[in-house]
Amino acid sequence: MARIDRNTQPIRVTVDELTGHLARLCPDNRIDLAGAVTLPCTMHHEAKWWSYLTEGRHAGLDYLTGDPAGRLDPTIANPWTRSLLVFAQRYTAGWPAGDFAPVSGGPAGDAGTTPWTDRVSRYARGLDYHDILLKDIRKVVAGLREVWPGLTAFPVTDTGPYLEREYAWMAGLGFLGKNTCLIHEKLGSGLFLGVAPTNLDITGLPPAGQPAAEPLYAVTARRRRTPVRVAASHCGSCTRCIDACPTDAILPDGGLDAGSCLSAWTIEWRGKAPPERRAEQGGILFGCDICQAVCPWNQRADESTDSPPVRQEYALLTAHAEIGLADLLELSDDEFRERFRRTPLWRCHPAGMRANARVVRDNLLEEG
Repeated sequence: MARIDRNTQPIRVTVDELTGHLARLCPDNRIDLAGAVTLPCTMHHEAKWWSYLTEGRHAGLDYLTGDPAGRLDPTIANPWTRSLLVFAQRYTAGWPAGDFAPVSGGPAGDAGTTPWTDRVSRYARGLDYHDILLKDIRKVVAGLREVWPGLTAFPVTDTGPYLEREYAWMAGLGFLGKNTCLIHEKLGSGLFLGVAPTNLDITGLPPAGQPAAEPLYAVTARRRRTPVRVAASHCGSCTRCIDACPTDAILPDGGLDAGSCLSAWTIEWRGKAPPERRAEQGGILFGCDICQAVCPWNQRADESTDSPPVRQEYALLTAHAEIGLADLLELSDDEFRERFRRTPLWRCHPAGMRANARVVRDNLLEEG
């Protein structure tokens, strides 16, 4: 997080004022959910966060250990911060119950008939959300700055040291599911998150550390139920995500062992899945949607018709159809850069994409 003048003065606003301006600005900028959290605040999952790191369940993702305290309290680095604005934007309108793309845990098919894009997580089939969402959040912030010229804010997507899902839950954008995803009861979990620490001193928010029952702005309301004031889940007795995970990465206590997660293997580890476990990757090339595809909340979200369409930029890029899985095995570094630089697929680098493609090819040959 960038350091800003420590003498930045707070701007006192009411939650009704902020809510009104978010309702005006968010629809025009395709933000689906927005809320705010007073800082500093109690983080309900702080103990779980520390154990996640100390027990090594972050799978060697060292960027998570760079500023663990700062993720819990943004005011450490920037004492001027008074609140955190939280934003969400959908990248899919749910997962239909009959969607059996390989990346969703259905039949693997074969290399000749299944498009390679079906083996890519839905969030990564279009343009890079870091660019799209960040621009939209910045436009909302610019609109707020027109109202409050002294506004200081630093919007980021997942590139800043924040526990976005925890803050989104506290801001009322949804609940935390057993698969660790943020789930909105009507929109599901296909959400990109972004935050902006600000000098807005907002009166009327729930007390610091108390989760809100609803966001300040939403394209559609959450299902009405008793407001949640504790670290609770609406998953109930459902264990579909835990049961469906082929690598047992989702832990019974609701945590995640990133070292066993297919998304970590194919994205962060760049194709270097444990050799003895590569068969568990099946036909999955990049990312994994299995725990989201089987989630009843997501299957119901697909049935919702009262929300505007998802941003077209997140839809499958037509240029992807020009190549097949076999082509990815031989893709040069230059061609990888040309095709995927402005997409989430850039994250795994050329060598990682080729390595993932080799694992998928070998697994499909084994199945055949």
